[in-house]
Amino acid sequence: MNDIVVFKKRTNILTVSLGSDVSGDTFASEIREKALNDSPLVATWTVAFATDGTDGELVLTLDDSELSAVTVKTGYMDIKRVSGGEPFAVFAPIKVLIKDTVTA
Repeated sequence: MNDIVVFKKRTNILTVSLGSDVSGDTFASEIREKALNDSPLVATWTVAFATDGTDGELVLTLDDSELSAVTVKTGYMDIKRVSGGEPFAVFAPIKVLIKDTVTA
């Protein structure tokens, strides 16, 4: 999987297709400085279903305010899926590149 690029001073939206009905599941996603769950938190994605979850489509949103004070240039993210009370990984940690913007 390729690196994810997020931009400071912008709302970032990422779509993820899981390919199966996940309507009964809950999801969480964070960006951390290292690929460890006890590493310093950089930002937290808001995770929602694109429709009702039966199509497996998720939308991750990172509000521009989440990155306003961030000084690191890279981090790592994954998605945690909770189904039937059990936590599952959706994919292995992915490197996130945190970029500045040009247009004010």
